[in-house]
Amino acid sequence: MEQPREPGERSARSDAPRPPRLVVSFVDRNWLWSRAGLALSLFLAVVIAGFTLTPLPPGPRAPVGLDKVYYFLAFAVLVFPVVVTDTRRWAWVVPVAIVYGGLTELLQPYVGRNAEWLDFGAMVSGVLAGAALAEILHNRLRRSVLGPEPDLRTNRPLLSEEERMEIMRAELMDELRAVLREELNAAQHGLPGAGRNDEEAAQDSDKSTTPHRLHPPRRSGTEG
Repeated sequence: MEQPREPGERSARSDAPRPPRLVVSFVDRNWLWSRAGLALSLFLAVVIAGFTLTPLPPGPRAPVGLDKVYYFLAFAVLVFPVVVTDTRRWAWVVPVAIVYGGLTELLQPYVGRNAEWLDFGAMVSGVLAGAALAEILHNRLRRSVLGPEPDLRTNRPLLSEEERMEIMRAELMDELRAVLREELNAAQHGLPGAGRNDEEAAQDSDKSTTPHRLHPPRRSGTEG
């Protein structure tokens, strides 16, 4: 049987800190975003293997060199989702994709197709191009999909690079103004004769405000 809870216990539990919803939701969305990119690249790898390891149908061949363009585009699209969702994967995605392309090219003679070094070169070029493009567009796509990233300490959206630079510029200008103001004050108080001039100016002001005293009339010598 459940025991009744004391009012103090209820208030203590209600006052207990809870995880911020914004941070939790962003972490969940980031996890889904990363896993979605990985799953999409795995699906594309299966599709590419199906096309490259399938015997060519009988009929007219494609123009010479067009298959290289297909390989370049296919492997660029292959690595783009997995890298754009998490750029830290770049270090292992690129070697794995290159090895994967080399294996598909080595297996092609067993399915009635020709293995060519130019095809493998097109694959490597596509992998590098797709990874580089994903690295460039990573921040822009992530912010457009997930929104601004919150600060885990303050639970507020992190500022963009332009906003941080503007704040730093404003703080630097304020510090420069304060330093210049202190230097000017120190220069004014440190000039030789500055104190004497101030005293003379004060004396002149006192003389100008003090009324002139009337001198008594001079006595003539005839007065007895």
